[in-house]
Amino acid sequence: MFIIDKMFDMFPAEKRGVMRLPLAAVVVVSLPLIAVAGGLPFSHYGLLDTPTASLLKHTEVVFCAGGTAYSLEDSAGVSDMNAAVAGYLEIGLFGRGQIGGTYLGQAGFSGTARGLILNETITRPGISLGVENIIGEKNYEFYRNPGDSLYHYPNAQNFSVYGLISKDFSYFVSFPVCLNIGFGTGRFVQSADAVDGLENPVPGLFGSLLVHPSTASEVIVEWDGRDLNAGGIYRVNKNFTVMAAASELEHLFAPSDSTSNRQDVMQNTKFTIALQITLGPFLDRTELDPYERLRYTDDDEALQQLEEYRARAREEIQEMENTIR
Repeated sequence: MFIIDKMFDMFPAEKRGVMRLPLAAVVVVSLPLIAVAGGLPFSHYGLLDTPTASLLKHTEVVFCAGGTAYSLEDSAGVSDMNAAVAGYLEIGLFGRGQIGGTYLGQAGFSGTARGLILNETITRPGISLGVENIIGEKNYEFYRNPGDSLYHYPNAQNFSVYGLISKDFSYFVSFPVCLNIGFGTGRFVQSADAVDGLENPVPGLFGSLLVHPSTASEVIVEWDGRDLNAGGIYRVNKNFTVMAAASELEHLFAPSDSTSNRQDVMQNTKFTIALQITLGPFLDRTELDPYERLRYTDDDEALQQLEEYRARAREEIQEMENTIR
Protein backbone atom coordinates (compact mmCIF):
# COMPACT_ATOMS: atom_id res chain seq x y z
CA MET A 1 0.00 0.00 0.00
CA PHE A 2 3.01 2.30 0.37
CA ILE A 3 3.41 2.28 -3.41
CA ILE A 4 -0.29 2.97 -3.95
CA ASP A 5 -0.20 5.91 -1.54
CA LYS A 6 2.83 7.36 -3.34
CA MET A 7 0.94 7.23 -6.64
CA PHE A 8 -1.78 9.54 -5.33
CA ASP A 9 0.70 12.37 -4.83
CA MET A 10 0.44 13.14 -8.56
CA PHE A 11 -3.27 14.01 -8.24
CA PRO A 12 -4.78 17.18 -6.70
CA ALA A 13 -5.88 16.72 -3.09
CA GLU A 14 -9.57 17.02 -3.95
CA LYS A 15 -9.34 14.16 -6.47
CA ARG A 16 -7.35 11.66 -4.43
CA GLY A 17 -10.36 10.16 -2.70
CA VAL A 18 -12.14 9.59 -6.00
CA MET A 19 -9.06 8.10 -7.65
CA ARG A 20 -7.97 5.87 -4.76
CA LEU A 21 -10.30 2.90 -5.35
CA PRO A 22 -9.94 2.48 -9.15
CA LEU A 23 -6.21 3.19 -9.09
CA ALA A 24 -5.61 0.73 -6.25
CA ALA A 25 -7.60 -1.88 -8.18
CA VAL A 26 -5.41 -1.37 -11.26
CA VAL A 27 -2.24 -1.81 -9.22
CA VAL A 28 -3.52 -4.91 -7.41
CA VAL A 29 -4.50 -6.53 -10.69
CA SER A 30 -1.27 -5.57 -12.44
CA LEU A 31 1.21 -6.61 -9.77
CA PRO A 32 0.65 -10.39 -10.08
CA LEU A 33 1.31 -10.15 -13.81
CA ILE A 34 4.58 -8.36 -13.22
CA ALA A 35 5.79 -10.18 -10.15
CA VAL A 36 5.47 -13.54 -11.88
CA ALA A 37 5.65 -11.58 -15.32
CA GLY A 38 12.00 -11.41 -24.72
CA GLY A 39 9.91 -11.63 -27.59
CA LEU A 40 7.13 -9.12 -27.05
CA PRO A 41 7.28 -5.31 -27.22
CA PHE A 42 7.46 -3.67 -23.79
CA SER A 43 8.54 -6.89 -22.08
CA HIS A 44 11.97 -5.34 -21.42
CA TYR A 45 12.78 -1.85 -20.18
CA GLY A 46 13.80 0.31 -23.14
CA LEU A 47 12.05 1.43 -26.31
CA LEU A 48 9.76 -1.04 -28.09
CA ASP A 49 11.76 -4.28 -28.16
CA THR A 50 15.27 -2.81 -27.97
CA PRO A 51 17.18 -1.35 -25.00
CA THR A 52 18.28 2.24 -24.54
CA ALA A 53 21.49 3.73 -23.15
CA SER A 54 19.61 5.86 -20.59
CA LEU A 55 19.13 4.45 -17.09
CA LEU A 56 16.76 5.05 -14.21
CA LYS A 57 17.74 7.36 -11.37
CA HIS A 58 18.94 5.91 -8.08
CA THR A 59 16.01 4.10 -6.32
CA GLU A 60 13.63 4.98 -9.14
CA VAL A 61 11.27 2.05 -9.84
CA VAL A 62 9.47 1.26 -13.08
CA PHE A 63 7.01 -1.50 -13.77
CA CYS A 64 5.04 -2.20 -16.90
CA ALA A 65 2.39 -4.61 -18.15
CA GLY A 66 1.35 -4.98 -21.78
CA GLY A 67 -1.04 -7.03 -23.86
CA THR A 68 -0.31 -8.25 -27.38
CA ALA A 69 -2.88 -9.37 -29.96
CA TYR A 70 -2.12 -11.35 -33.10
CA SER A 71 -3.84 -13.55 -35.65
CA LEU A 72 -2.86 -17.18 -36.19
CA GLU A 73 -4.17 -19.59 -38.82
CA ASP A 74 -5.14 -23.17 -37.99
CA SER A 75 -4.59 -26.18 -40.23
CA ALA A 76 -7.77 -25.35 -42.14
CA GLY A 77 -6.54 -21.85 -42.94
CA VAL A 78 -8.96 -20.13 -40.55
CA SER A 79 -7.55 -17.18 -38.63
CA ASP A 80 -8.10 -16.90 -34.88
CA MET A 81 -7.17 -14.00 -32.63
CA ASN A 82 -4.79 -14.72 -29.79
CA ALA A 83 -3.49 -12.62 -26.90
CA ALA A 84 -0.32 -12.56 -24.81
CA VAL A 85 0.67 -10.69 -21.66
CA ALA A 86 4.21 -9.67 -20.69
CA GLY A 87 5.87 -7.12 -18.44
CA TYR A 88 8.92 -5.99 -16.53
CA LEU A 89 10.03 -4.53 -13.22
CA GLU A 90 13.26 -2.47 -12.92
CA ILE A 91 15.02 -0.38 -10.29
CA GLY A 92 17.84 2.14 -10.74
CA LEU A 93 21.00 1.89 -8.65
CA PHE A 94 23.34 4.83 -7.95
CA GLY A 95 22.63 6.42 -11.33
CA ARG A 96 25.11 3.99 -12.91
CA GLY A 97 23.30 0.66 -12.90
CA GLN A 98 19.93 -0.97 -13.17
CA ILE A 99 18.55 -4.42 -12.32
CA GLY A 100 15.19 -6.06 -12.74
CA GLY A 101 13.33 -8.78 -14.50
CA THR A 102 10.97 -9.58 -17.32
CA TYR A 103 8.01 -11.92 -17.59
CA LEU A 104 7.07 -13.89 -20.70
CA GLY A 105 3.98 -15.91 -19.79
CA GLN A 106 4.55 -19.65 -19.71
CA ALA A 107 8.27 -19.10 -20.27
CA GLY A 108 8.37 -17.54 -16.81
CA PHE A 109 10.60 -14.95 -15.24
CA SER A 110 14.15 -13.95 -16.18
CA GLY A 111 16.57 -11.34 -14.88
CA THR A 112 18.05 -8.24 -16.49
CA ALA A 113 20.99 -5.99 -15.65
CA ARG A 114 22.66 -3.02 -17.30
CA GLY A 115 25.34 -0.49 -16.53
CA LEU A 116 26.19 2.98 -17.76
CA ILE A 117 29.63 3.34 -19.35
CA LEU A 118 29.36 6.95 -20.48
CA ASN A 119 26.72 9.60 -19.84
CA GLU A 120 25.31 11.31 -22.92
CA THR A 121 26.02 15.03 -23.19
CA ILE A 122 25.34 17.64 -25.85
CA THR A 123 28.44 16.68 -27.83
CA ARG A 124 29.05 13.02 -27.00
CA PRO A 125 26.86 9.88 -27.11
CA GLY A 126 25.74 7.75 -24.20
CA ILE A 127 27.12 4.21 -23.95
CA SER A 128 25.77 1.31 -21.91
CA LEU A 129 26.29 -2.43 -21.55
CA GLY A 130 23.67 -4.92 -20.42
CA VAL A 131 22.35 -8.45 -20.37
CA GLU A 132 18.79 -9.70 -20.76
CA ASN A 133 17.11 -13.09 -20.31
CA ILE A 134 19.30 -14.17 -17.39
CA ILE A 135 17.94 -17.70 -17.11
CA GLY A 136 19.06 -21.27 -17.71
CA GLU A 137 16.46 -22.00 -20.41
CA LYS A 138 18.13 -21.55 -23.80
CA ASN A 139 14.83 -21.26 -25.68
CA TYR A 140 13.48 -18.53 -23.41
CA GLU A 141 10.53 -17.19 -25.42
CA PHE A 142 6.88 -16.39 -24.71
CA TYR A 143 5.50 -18.54 -27.51
CA ARG A 144 5.13 -22.31 -27.64
CA ASN A 145 4.91 -24.55 -30.68
CA PRO A 146 2.09 -27.10 -31.34
CA GLY A 147 4.07 -29.67 -29.30
CA ASP A 148 3.78 -27.33 -26.27
CA SER A 149 7.51 -26.76 -26.02
CA LEU A 150 9.08 -23.32 -26.07
CA TYR A 151 9.54 -21.87 -29.54
CA HIS A 152 12.95 -22.96 -30.78
CA TYR A 153 15.48 -20.61 -32.34
CA PRO A 154 18.70 -21.78 -34.00
CA ASN A 155 20.59 -19.65 -31.44
CA ALA A 156 20.04 -19.60 -27.67
CA GLN A 157 17.92 -16.73 -26.34
CA ASN A 158 19.22 -16.66 -22.77
CA PHE A 159 22.03 -14.46 -21.49
CA SER A 160 21.60 -11.97 -24.32
CA VAL A 161 24.51 -9.54 -23.87
CA TYR A 162 24.52 -6.19 -25.67
CA GLY A 163 26.33 -2.89 -26.03
CA LEU A 164 24.52 0.27 -27.09
CA ILE A 165 25.33 3.81 -28.22
CA SER A 166 22.64 6.54 -28.07
CA LYS A 167 22.76 10.12 -29.30
CA ASP A 168 20.18 12.89 -29.44
CA PHE A 169 20.93 15.06 -32.50
CA SER A 170 18.39 17.79 -31.74
CA TYR A 171 21.14 20.28 -30.85
CA PHE A 172 22.98 19.73 -34.15
CA VAL A 173 20.18 19.43 -36.73
CA SER A 174 17.44 21.54 -35.07
CA PHE A 175 15.10 18.57 -35.36
CA PRO A 176 14.00 16.39 -32.41
CA VAL A 177 15.58 13.10 -33.45
CA CYS A 178 17.61 10.48 -31.56
CA LEU A 179 19.56 7.52 -32.93
CA ASN A 180 20.42 4.28 -31.10
CA ILE A 181 22.77 1.63 -32.48
CA GLY A 182 23.68 -1.57 -30.68
CA PHE A 183 25.13 -5.03 -31.04
CA GLY A 184 24.12 -8.08 -29.04
CA THR A 185 23.99 -11.83 -28.72
CA GLY A 186 21.09 -14.20 -28.11
CA ARG A 187 17.73 -12.65 -28.83
CA PHE A 188 19.30 -9.88 -30.90
CA VAL A 189 20.73 -12.34 -33.43
CA GLN A 190 18.89 -13.37 -36.57
CA SER A 191 20.29 -16.73 -37.62
CA ALA A 192 20.81 -17.43 -41.31
CA ASP A 193 18.60 -20.52 -40.84
CA ALA A 194 15.67 -18.60 -39.33
CA VAL A 195 12.53 -17.77 -41.31
CA ASP A 196 10.67 -15.64 -38.78
CA GLY A 197 12.10 -12.25 -39.75
CA LEU A 198 14.17 -10.31 -42.23
CA GLU A 199 17.70 -11.49 -42.88
CA ASN A 200 20.19 -9.44 -40.91
CA PRO A 201 23.40 -8.79 -42.89
CA VAL A 202 25.23 -8.25 -39.57
CA PRO A 203 23.84 -10.81 -37.07
CA GLY A 204 23.42 -9.11 -33.70
CA LEU A 205 23.14 -5.56 -35.04
CA PHE A 206 20.06 -3.60 -33.92
CA GLY A 207 19.02 0.03 -33.84
CA SER A 208 16.23 2.56 -33.56
CA LEU A 209 15.24 6.05 -34.66
CA LEU A 210 13.21 8.28 -32.33
CA VAL A 211 11.37 11.47 -33.19
CA HIS A 212 9.97 13.69 -30.41
CA PRO A 213 6.85 15.52 -31.67
CA SER A 214 6.58 17.00 -28.18
CA THR A 215 8.29 16.70 -24.81
CA ALA A 216 5.65 14.14 -23.77
CA SER A 217 5.63 11.94 -26.86
CA GLU A 218 7.93 9.81 -29.00
CA VAL A 219 7.50 8.04 -32.33
CA ILE A 220 9.85 5.09 -32.76
CA VAL A 221 10.95 2.90 -35.64
CA GLU A 222 13.35 0.10 -34.74
CA TRP A 223 15.11 -2.99 -36.01
CA ASP A 224 15.49 -5.35 -33.04
CA GLY A 225 17.98 -7.65 -34.75
CA ARG A 226 15.27 -9.86 -36.26
CA ASP A 227 12.18 -7.79 -36.99
CA LEU A 228 10.94 -4.34 -37.94
CA ASN A 229 8.82 -2.62 -35.29
CA ALA A 230 7.11 0.77 -35.01
CA GLY A 231 5.22 2.47 -32.23
CA GLY A 232 4.64 5.46 -30.02
CA ILE A 233 4.97 6.54 -26.41
CA TYR A 234 2.94 9.20 -24.60
CA ARG A 235 3.78 10.36 -21.08
CA VAL A 236 0.56 11.35 -19.35
CA ASN A 237 2.65 12.70 -16.47
CA LYS A 238 5.86 11.77 -14.67
CA ASN A 239 4.25 8.63 -13.27
CA PHE A 240 2.18 7.21 -16.12
CA THR A 241 3.23 6.39 -19.69
CA VAL A 242 0.98 4.85 -22.32
CA MET A 243 2.69 2.85 -25.09
CA ALA A 244 1.60 1.15 -28.31
CA ALA A 245 3.49 -0.79 -30.98
CA ALA A 246 3.16 -2.93 -34.08
CA SER A 247 5.92 -5.56 -34.25
CA GLU A 248 7.23 -7.88 -36.97
CA LEU A 249 5.88 -5.51 -39.61
CA GLU A 250 7.72 -7.31 -42.39
CA HIS A 251 5.05 -10.03 -42.24
CA LEU A 252 2.26 -7.48 -42.65
CA PHE A 253 3.52 -6.59 -46.11
CA ALA A 254 4.44 -10.11 -47.22
CA PRO A 255 2.61 -11.08 -50.45
CA SER A 256 -0.06 -13.76 -50.15
CA ASP A 257 1.88 -16.08 -52.47
CA SER A 258 5.08 -15.79 -50.42
CA THR A 259 6.65 -18.60 -48.42
CA SER A 260 5.32 -17.14 -45.13
CA ASN A 261 3.67 -19.69 -42.88
CA ARG A 262 0.67 -18.06 -41.17
CA GLN A 263 0.42 -21.05 -38.85
CA ASP A 264 3.79 -20.08 -37.39
CA VAL A 265 3.28 -17.67 -34.51
CA MET A 266 6.57 -15.94 -35.29
CA GLN A 267 5.52 -15.14 -38.86
CA ASN A 268 2.56 -12.93 -37.96
CA THR A 269 2.43 -9.22 -37.21
CA LYS A 270 1.54 -8.37 -33.60
CA PHE A 271 -0.04 -5.32 -31.96
CA THR A 272 0.74 -4.31 -28.39
CA ILE A 273 -0.52 -1.75 -25.90
CA ALA A 274 1.07 -1.24 -22.48
CA LEU A 275 1.03 0.92 -19.38
CA GLN A 276 4.23 1.88 -17.58
CA ILE A 277 4.23 3.23 -14.03
CA THR A 278 7.24 5.11 -12.67
CA LEU A 279 7.74 5.71 -8.94
CA GLY A 280 10.45 7.53 -7.06
CA PRO A 281 13.27 8.12 -6.82
CA PHE A 282 12.73 7.27 -3.14
CA LEU A 283 16.32 8.19 -2.24
CA ASP A 284 17.98 10.92 -4.23
CA ARG A 285 20.67 13.53 -3.76
CA THR A 286 19.36 17.08 -4.04
CA GLU A 287 21.34 20.31 -4.10
CA LEU A 288 20.11 23.89 -4.06
CA ASP A 289 22.96 24.91 -6.35
CA PRO A 290 22.37 23.69 -9.94
CA TYR A 291 26.12 23.70 -10.50
CA GLU A 292 26.52 21.04 -7.81
CA ARG A 293 23.76 18.95 -9.38
CA LEU A 294 25.60 19.04 -12.70
CA ARG A 295 28.87 18.10 -11.00
CA TYR A 296 27.14 15.14 -9.35
CA THR A 297 26.20 13.79 -12.78
CA ASP A 298 29.77 14.26 -14.06
CA ASP A 299 28.44 16.38 -16.93
CA ASP A 300 31.34 18.81 -17.23
CA GLU A 301 30.45 19.79 -20.79
CA ALA A 302 26.95 20.81 -19.75
CA LEU A 303 28.47 22.75 -16.86
CA GLN A 304 30.80 24.59 -19.19
CA GLN A 305 28.00 25.40 -21.61
CA LEU A 306 25.82 26.65 -18.76
CA GLU A 307 28.60 29.02 -17.73
CA GLU A 308 28.91 30.27 -21.32
CA TYR A 309 25.15 30.95 -21.44
CA ARG A 310 25.34 32.84 -18.15
CA ALA A 311 28.32 34.90 -19.32
CA ARG A 312 26.51 35.78 -22.55
CA ALA A 313 23.38 36.73 -20.60
CA ARG A 314 25.42 39.01 -18.32
CA GLU A 315 26.90 40.76 -21.35
CA GLU A 316 23.46 41.28 -22.90
CA ILE A 317 22.09 42.66 -19.62
CA GLN A 318 25.04 45.06 -19.38
CA GLU A 319 24.48 46.23 -22.96
CA MET A 320 20.80 46.87 -22.21
CA GLU A 321 21.70 48.85 -19.09
CA ASN A 322 24.20 50.95 -21.09
CA THR A 323 21.57 51.62 -23.74
CA ILE A 324 19.02 52.75 -21.14
CA ARG A 325 21.53 55.13 -19.59
